[in-house]
Amino acid sequence: MTQLIFDRDEELAQWAELNYPDAAPLCRPLSAIGMADKAGNIIGVAIYHNYRHNDIEITFVTSTRRWATKGTVRALLHYPFEQLGVQRMTAITNKSNKKARKLLSGLGFLLEGTHPYAAKGKTACTYGLYLDNAKRWLNG
Repeated sequence: MTQLIFDRDEELAQWAELNYPDAAPLCRPLSAIGMADKAGNIIGVAIYHNYRHNDIEITFVTSTRRWATKGTVRALLHYPFEQLGVQRMTAITNKSNKKARKLLSGLGFLLEGTHPYAAKGKTACTYGLYLDNAKRWLNG
């Protein structure tokens, strides 16, 4: 069972930066929700940053696929869409990161564009998840 971790934003951001250096440094201020295994070890983090009016960027950093339960996804999407009231979330990943791109598509994010040299000299892909697409998770 995955446990959610709240109110430890900086610790979770540092874990994410250490475990996925391509994401470092993350833009601050940020908010974070962590995921832990039964023993309390961090196995993933959702970082929310670059909040602008109706949009917020999300960065996922995980060490295993086991975090992605329906309940966890619902909780991770509840914060931006329900608590903050955004209309969309943006995710950016390297074009070569096929696992991340598959995850984003599976969550309902839509590919919006590719950007050569945008990710430390690599091609980046931007994805958007809109409130209408997120409702399937939020409504259960």
